[in-house]
Amino acid sequence: MVQINSSRGKPKSLAVLIALLKRKLIKAFSDNRNVLDECALINTRRIYLISIIAIPLHIISILLFAFAKSEDVTWRHGIIGSHTVLLIFMAGFLLASRKLRKRTTPNMVMFVLQYVLVAVIMTLGIVIVVIDQMVMTSITVFLLICIIVGIILLIRPLASLIIYATSYMVYFVLLTLTTTDPLVLLSNRVNGVIAVGIGFFLSCILWHYNYMNIMQMRRIEAQQKQLEQMAYYDPLTDLPNRRLLEKLIKREIASIRRYGHETAVIILDIDNFKSINDTYGHPVGDNMLRQFADFLIANVRKSDTVARFGGEEFIILMPQTSAEEGCIFAERLRKLIMEKHFTVGSITLQTTCSFGVSSMRDIIDCDSLDDYYFLADRALYMAKQNGKNRVEKACASAGV
Repeated sequence: MVQINSSRGKPKSLAVLIALLKRKLIKAFSDNRNVLDECALINTRRIYLISIIAIPLHIISILLFAFAKSEDVTWRHGIIGSHTVLLIFMAGFLLASRKLRKRTTPNMVMFVLQYVLVAVIMTLGIVIVVIDQMVMTSITVFLLICIIVGIILLIRPLASLIIYATSYMVYFVLLTLTTTDPLVLLSNRVNGVIAVGIGFFLSCILWHYNYMNIMQMRRIEAQQKQLEQMAYYDPLTDLPNRRLLEKLIKREIASIRRYGHETAVIILDIDNFKSINDTYGHPVGDNMLRQFADFLIANVRKSDTVARFGGEEFIILMPQTSAEEGCIFAERLRKLIMEKHFTVGSITLQTTCSFGVSSMRDIIDCDSLDDYYFLADRALYMAKQNGKNRVEKACASAGV
């Protein structure tokens, strides 16, 4: 019985191993796809640089072979023709990548361009090696193109394997066109395996290195965004907090001083919010605040800023808006809030708000940032004193 169970356990263990390997391969393939966009951007910039370097090198090669004294005219013309075709392609790659390299997001042309470059380099490199066999047995050019493709372009391992395997099959077949010595043919084919092996190995190393760099940069960016979120945004409502608002106000002050436009500041406070917390509890109050924040965002312009000022107070910064226009907007918002139903579970809540409105131009020369809230805050106080659920406009000359 023990032996039977043991023999049955072996296929089971093999199945588990195969399943684990399959999951790892799927994860690796998925992870590789996650960085294709960044690699396409990097490859496009590298194609531009490669083209700049390759164009003069091909011109020099053409001139050297054109003036070289050789009895084998076919070989010389073949090499000149190959370099001429490469020169034309490189000029095309230069023109195509010149504008594309400035993009911050990849497009389909960039993905296609990198593989077209590989196909052109590998194909014409093999052609040059085959032509060289007319006068020599060296395959140095094939080795060089395998290395160049491997260390310059970021190609994911699966695509790289297909490229190098296909290139070797083409190389394997075309060598017979000009190589007549069986021993030389065998040697060059064996050396070709080494060349594609080196190229593929370098390609995998480069891909892995850049993959790790890209993923590390993503983690750093995510951490920076998280820190920024913690520093500048309210954790309950995800609205800008007072710290971020002060930065935006400084920027708006500079804009007002430069262009002379008006900017309205609106401070609003939820009336009798304490009674909601006392009656239903703080979780219900917090849920309502989140819904209220979403409601404000949905009813302001994209150019406006809604921030949580503290507790149940919110502030709206409205660039290029006069105090009168701010009052009109606040009145419309006040009526919308009165009609709004906030639902928390089985609880339905309605509330009202008091508003204070001021213009930043009235206090443009003040020294403290707190002064920019002063008039709107005083107007809000008056709205509360005069019965709540109303809009009050600040008057700079009267101090309120």
